[in-house]
Amino acid sequence: MFNLLVISMAGGGNGLDRLLDVGSSSFFWTPLIFLLSLPVMWKFVFGPITKALEEREDNSRNAAAAAEAAREETERLKAAIQEDLDAARREAAKQVAEAKSRAAERERELMAAAKDEAEKERARAQAEIAQALNSAREILRKEAIQLGVDVAEQVIKREFSDKDQERLVTEFQNQANLN
Repeated sequence: MFNLLVISMAGGGNGLDRLLDVGSSSFFWTPLIFLLSLPVMWKFVFGPITKALEEREDNSRNAAAAAEAAREETERLKAAIQEDLDAARREAAKQVAEAKSRAAERERELMAAAKDEAEKERARAQAEIAQALNSAREILRKEAIQLGVDVAEQVIKREFSDKDQERLVTEFQNQANLN
């Protein structure tokens, strides 16, 4: 190709010069060829290109609309999840408060039961102590009476009959109960 260009520049006159020579007839034929080829180009070249561009624009719009819808759906779901999470937190806090309340109530019940049990145990122990004290007093009275009878026997140096002994015991018990 470089050789052809050099030959035409050298003025060979038969090659490239004639090919590139635009005559006066081209002024007429160029617009005519253009006008005749325009519908063909429109149908087979520009039409598919235009259609492809329109489809691309439609796809782009649809993709943008789908993305916007997805974003809105995501925001809606995010809000719903946040609302559910807040509700779950409130429910958990409520259950914890209820559990604390039940635990406090149970503690009060156990404390009251323990106090009642302690009071019953104390009353039972006091009753046992009182009974033991009364028993000990009765034993001491009998021994004191016997001791008194023994002392009186030695003082008088005689032995009492059972009847005399019973009478003295009864008199001594009456006197002891008065004191």
